[in-house]
Amino acid sequence: MNDPDVNSLMKAASERQLAVAALRKKYGQSESIPTEQLVLDMRELLSTERVVLDAIITLFVKLGHGAVPADRTSTP
Repeated sequence: MNDPDVNSLMKAASERQLAVAALRKKYGQSESIPTEQLVLDMRELLSTERVVLDAIITLFVKLGHGAVPADRTSTP
């Protein structure tokens, strides 16, 4: 498939998998993890998840499975 939205989804999913693997390696070698670092890493992981979900939503909207939200990038 050469659809830019599909390519975007694949790229986002790949980046998320790399982020998860990096965190597993990082925390697998640690006996003690500072809370502040854990919070920062989880925020980064959640941001990668948001990119993947945004790409999925874009594809569903493009396929006609839902209305386009007014602003998908705003945070409540």
